[in-house]
This record gives sequence, structure tokens and C-alpha cells, in this order.
Amino acid sequence: MLLKTPYKSVHQNLMLTKTGEIWAYYNVSPENINSGDTKRQESSKAKFRYFMQQLAKYKDFHLEMYPRQMELKERFHELEKDFHPDTRKVGKYYNDETVRILTRELESITKNRFLLGVKIKDNLLTTSDDAKGVTKNALTSVTDTLVNLLGFEREVDGSYFDKFTTLESELYQLVLSVNGSRLTEDELVYVNRYNFVRDINHHIEEEKKRRGSYSITDSLIDPSEFGYLKMTTTEGQRYMSYVVVDSTGLNNSYTHLFERAQKLPFPVELHIKGQFQSNDSVLRKTSVVKTRVKQMKKEQNMAGEDSKDSIHDARYVLNRLENTLGNGKEKFINWVATFVVTGKDKKQCRRRAKQLIRIMGNKNIDCVQPLADQLQLFYKFLHGSSLQFEKNWVQKTTCEAFAENLFGVSNMIGNNIGFYIGRVNHYRMNKSIKESIASSRELVLFHPFIANKGIEGAMTDSPHISITGETGKGKSFLVKLLLICLAMLDIQTLYVDPKTEVEVWFRKVIDNPEIRQKYPLFVRLLESFNYVKLNANDEANTGVLDPIVMLEGTDAFDTAQAIIDQIYNMENKDDVKRVFLESLEKVVSQRANGETVGFIHVIEAMQAHDEVAVKNAGNLLHQQIKNSVLRLNFSDGTVEGLNLDGKVNILGIEGLDLPDAKTPSLSYSDAEKKSLAIMIPLAKFCEKFGARNKDQETVEIFDEGWMLTTARAGKKLIKSMRRVGRSYNNALVLVTQSVGDVHTEEDNGNFGVNFAFDEPSERDEILDFLNMEKTEDNEKLLSQMIKGECMFKDIYGRTGKLAVDCLFEEWAEAFKTVEESHSSKAEKMFA
Repeated sequence: MLLKTPYKSVHQNLMLTKTGEIWAYYNVSPENINSGDTKRQESSKAKFRYFMQQLAKYKDFHLEMYPRQMELKERFHELEKDFHPDTRKVGKYYNDETVRILTRELESITKNRFLLGVKIKDNLLTTSDDAKGVTKNALTSVTDTLVNLLGFEREVDGSYFDKFTTLESELYQLVLSVNGSRLTEDELVYVNRYNFVRDINHHIEEEKKRRGSYSITDSLIDPSEFGYLKMTTTEGQRYMSYVVVDSTGLNNSYTHLFERAQKLPFPVELHIKGQFQSNDSVLRKTSVVKTRVKQMKKEQNMAGEDSKDSIHDARYVLNRLENTLGNGKEKFINWVATFVVTGKDKKQCRRRAKQLIRIMGNKNIDCVQPLADQLQLFYKFLHGSSLQFEKNWVQKTTCEAFAENLFGVSNMIGNNIGFYIGRVNHYRMNKSIKESIASSRELVLFHPFIANKGIEGAMTDSPHISITGETGKGKSFLVKLLLICLAMLDIQTLYVDPKTEVEVWFRKVIDNPEIRQKYPLFVRLLESFNYVKLNANDEANTGVLDPIVMLEGTDAFDTAQAIIDQIYNMENKDDVKRVFLESLEKVVSQRANGETVGFIHVIEAMQAHDEVAVKNAGNLLHQQIKNSVLRLNFSDGTVEGLNLDGKVNILGIEGLDLPDAKTPSLSYSDAEKKSLAIMIPLAKFCEKFGARNKDQETVEIFDEGWMLTTARAGKKLIKSMRRVGRSYNNALVLVTQSVGDVHTEEDNGNFGVNFAFDEPSERDEILDFLNMEKTEDNEKLLSQMIKGECMFKDIYGRTGKLAVDCLFEEWAEAFKTVEESHSSKAEKMFA
């Protein structure tokens, strides 16, 4: 059949219809608001209500949300430009696999876009200053109509649109208040073309180049099956159906149509065509209806019947309406809302339509799937069509009630370019992480080293990342996922692994014959890592973390003192402390002058001292150091430094006895104190690693970071590690159990990205850290997060619940922290 469209011509963001109307179109950048953040939701509604009241003078408008192709291949192609030459092949392989797997799971990979269309000119240009201008434009409109009837198109050049520049500029200033930006001419062509291709496979850049109504409508639409339209292009076919909102109930509060549409498990469009009404006209109609309602009530009473609830409800609404419109400030809108669902076949389309009707019905939003009106609805909701002579499914509300639809609000989080790390989860409770992932279509992309590049719209330029939460919630899995992502990039990475588990599990994968055969690229990637394991029992490792050898001047002095403070209490021992500091100062000075000395010479100087207390302290320290993990901190100055020149360096330390995060520091055993003493020079080493070369991007991942904050010098060291930051192209990923370790007055704003897993004892602190409301709903949101789910705050300040997803079995095998036993498997089997 011959398809018609209002489209005649476009110029920049303006569209001329065949009836001589001018529409202006804008992209609306959605505001990210978590579903539980009621204060921000209400604030957004108030802002949008005010916007709609100002929009009234333009009369006709079109709100749209559509699932635009995400073009994941193109995004990954741009990401691959940041890959290191040695890892480009493996990186591209996994990017291609990501697209393939997600396409299989989701069919079409989309991202919701919000559009606003406003009619700024009617058929006759009534804003002309003189009769001559009005006559000229009237003649032009008549001529256009005749030309169209004859099947021709009158050419319109850019100069025709110049006369509307002032009108559009005035509207644009208003649209800015709702994060609007002008559509480009190509984008405006594409959104018109989208009506005729929907989610049939197509190339956006190619479709943008179309011009002319015939090219725009190049598609076949078959309306022969009641309730459906069959769309066919050269690329394929789809079934589609318009599901119209029939009623939103007496109370429009919390309709949240646009928010609910985003939570559906399949892609869906949502359109609202609206038209402002004259208050006087509405009040006249209200008066007539009130009279009719009074008469109905009177007749019921005369018949001896009680008035029906519907009569009382109607009178209440009419009285409210009269009071609201009577002051002249509130505006009244007639509007029609429709969802557009599609399917690869009629069966899938029917199932989706029924699911949508059921889900909306559960929220008291009644929707219908018209049988005979599908083609009329198709034309009605094309761009450039006004809501004229429409009687069916019309909602009649004030701007206040209309704002309840929550247009321009989303839960989108992450980066526009980056690695796939999971999906936004809209729902409170899921039984498993697989169910959590499957419940959402909204992908989360993340680039771990982009914050400090001056990204437009970002709320931070801090490259640092915090990962917090209770043990067993999924921190380690996420950290290793980020490590593999970093391994693809042209970034030098140091992973400090105090538990020495990373190399163990990576080696198991490397040595697995089946994995080596099936996934050789991944095995080669793991083999390329530089694994360094520090063992105090290995003579070659003695003193490799000696602060006097590693560092200079004040840094060497302060770090060495912090180590001793961790293992020896010098309170009320002024003589011991004085001699220690004097000896330390002397050895640091000797090292600066080129002498071969190390930290052990400080201890030996105390042992050789004449004062008994100092000698005893020196002997005690020597005994503590001997045959313990502390040997890593003390050398005679001849030790060679660590070789961490690999692209990815995994630094593990054997023999550490790490205390539990919740154990009070006063209850630490000697072994635990010694282990914490090792962390101090380790943190300093990380700082040195990040500051070696300003031209080389570097990242340090410091696992079990909470141990630093328990040490007396720990917080200062974390601050020092962060200070390297942006100026040295360096990022710190701090992994710790308590959000308090990264949320202090000094730390506020220093971590640009935050992943917060649940920690039951800190829910108020987590909400505060993420700038979320401290409400019962939000606390419940945290408490119901399962293993693998966390709250994610991105560089744009947007926060949402992330379900972490790893698509590759070989990666998941490498990310393990424990091996399943027969009993644990049986426990799941008989659950």
C-alpha cells in the first residue's frame, strides 16, 4: 500500500509538514533518578509541570521514548583504539563475542532515547506583522496543498525556515530547562524514518542520509490482521501493535508511564501526543457536565436509590477542576498515550502486548490493543501529526497530573564507551544473579580510565575507584573483571593481592588442558601477566620492601617510623624513641650520600647502644624481624628492587596473617600486627609505581585496603596514593570492606567512581556516600541485594543498582575464590 507521511522537508531541527505546519524537535537527556529516590522524583515532576505550563502557548506537542539501536559494534570499535598493540587481538575477539552473546540474549541491543516535538507554526502564519504577509503565507499553504494532491513535491530551501528562527530560539530557551538539545538534521530524518523500520535490522548512518517522503516511507505495511501491522523492508520484517492507554484511574499520582516502560523485559516505544485546551472552554464543558451529574444524582434520589460512588467521584473531580482552572495559572491538556510493541512474528508480538497490558494493569493503568484502528494509530503518531479530532482514549488532565508520567527520567548508569560489566536492575528482589541479569535490558558499559579526560557533563575528574562491601558479596569477582578490562588497554597495572589468591586461580586456568585448547587467547593473556610473589623465607626477597632503599628523604623516614609504630609501642619510652629516630635519621642520610645501608642498620645501631632500654628494644625488634614476614621490610642496602615493569603486574605476599575487618585493632595478634606493617611500605610502593612516568597511564588495584586504614599511618598513605592521581595519569582502585574507609571529610569527592556492595551495619553510611535518600525503601533496596549486585555511582553522579555480569565461562573460572565441594553442590541440589 502507498504510505503517507506528514514529512515534507527538514532544516536543522525544524520539520515542515505537507499541510504547512512547522514542528521543532529536541533530544532530551534523561535525568538519572533511582526508583527509590522519591524526593528527586517529585522535584523532577515539579520542574516538568512548570515547563509544561510555559509550553501551553504552542498548543501541540509530542513526547516520545524509543529504543534506539545501541550500535555496540561501533562503540567497541572506538574502544579498541585505546587497546595496547599486544592485546588488541584478544580484546577485539572478546568485544565481538560480547556483541554476539548479547544479541543472542536480547535480540536487539537498544538504549532508550527521549524526544520532544513542539508545533511552532499552524497552517497560516498568524504572527506576520501585516496583512500582506498573512495573504502571502495563506497563498503558499493553498499552493502546497494543491501540489501535494497532484502527487508532486514543492521544493523548499533553507531560506524558507529562516523566518522561524526567532520562534524556535524562544522555544529552545524553554527546552533547555528540561535538558533539551536541538536534533541535528540527520537525526530528525532518522526519527522520521524509524517509524518505517522500527527494530528491523538497519544501519542508522545510512538511514540518516535519506531525504524526501518517498525515501522516508520506503517500507510495506500490511494492516490485514486485526490488532497488528506487518512491516516489511528489504532487510526483513516485523509485526507491530499499538497498545493504547485507556484509563489511568481517578487519581493520576504515580502513573510513571515512562519509568514503567523502561522496566519492561522487551524493547518498547512510548508516545504521547498532546494538545493544550483553552481554560474557558474547559470550564464551560465542566459546567455542563456538573449540571448533568447533578441531574443524575437527583433522579437516583427520587427513585429512592443511594447515589453511586461514580457520581460522588465525578462531582469531586469536577469541583477540583473548577477550583484549579479558575485561578488561570494551571493549564489543561488533552492527550493520548500509546505503547508500540514489536515482535519477530505475530506470536511474539501478541505475547509482549498481553504482558504489557497485564503489567500496566497491576499498576491501575488500563491499556487496550485496538483491533481495527492499528493503521490509523500508525498515522496518528507519526512525527508532524497533531492530535486533531481525536475522541478515543483521550486523557484530560492538568499539567500537574500530566507531569506524573515522569518523562525524561531514567536509571541509566555507566559510560557511553567502555567494557560490558553488567545490567541495570530495576527490581527489588531476585532469587539469583542470573535472574537479576535476565530481568533487565539496560546494559552498563564502563571504562576504568576515562574520568580524568575532561568528559563533558561529568561530575568529577577523579580517576580513582572505590569498591566496598561485606565479604562474600562479589567484590573480588568485580575487581578481577576490571583487571581483565585494564589488561586490554594501553595501561600499566599493578594489582596488590595480600591474600595471594589471584595468581593461584589464574594458574589453575592456565594449566587446565581443556581451557588451553578452547580459549588459547585468554590463556595467553593470563600468561603475559608478570606474577611476583614475595616470600620472607626466600633470601632473594629479603628487604625488597625496605623503605630506606625504596624511598628518599622524608618519605623514607616517615614510612620506616610507621612500620616500627605498628609493631612496637613507644609510649612512655622517650629514650628508646629518641635513639631510634636519631639512628633512622643517620641511616637515611647515609643512604642519600650514596652509602650502602638499609633499615636493618637502624635496628643494629639500637642493639649496639649503651643504654640498656634501647639495647633491649633493639634486641626485641631484631627477634620480631627474624624468621617473620617483616624480613621483607629490612635489608642491608644491597637488595635489588622489585621488577614490576610488566604491562600487568600481580604482586602477592605469602605468609600474611590478615585480621578480620571487624576485629578491633587492640585485639590484633603479633602476627596480624606484622602483616599490617607490611602494608605500609606496600602502599608507598604503589604511590611510587604510579608516579614513575607522567606519560604512561598507570593503575594500582589495592585489595584488602581496609588494612591500611587500621594502621596509624594508613589513612595518610591512602591520601598520598590518591594525590598522584590526575597529574600523573594514575588511578587507584581501592578495595575495602567499609565505606567509611573511603568516605571521610578528606576523601569526599576523591573517588570518581564507586561500587558499593551491601554491608548490613553501614547502610545509612552507604546511602550518604552515594548521595541517596535515607529512606526505608532505599535501606530495603540495599538489604535485598544478592551476591553479585551492588550500587554503582558513575562519573556523571548517576547511581543505580548494577547486576555484575561476566559473559565468558573461562573468565568466570579464573575469577573464582573457592572451589565447590561435593557437599556444597548437594546443598544446592536439594534446596
